[in-house]
Amino acid sequence: MNDKKESRLCPFRRSLMRNHKRAAQGDMQETYTNRFGHCAGTSCMAYKNGHCLRLEKSEEL
Repeated sequence: MNDKKESRLCPFRRSLMRNHKRAAQGDMQETYTNRFGHCAGTSCMAYKNGHCLRLEKSEEL
């Protein structure tokens, strides 16, 4: 197993990737991929005392 610390995924660090390629008839085809980024932890300004303040606010709503 990995000794590396497991990191959580953050919905606020989402990235969108867009790919273009040619289809069989020569038409352009676009593919979109959404990915969540890894939590920045203590370097994030919304992280305090081991908790993400952004996620706590969204849970209250």
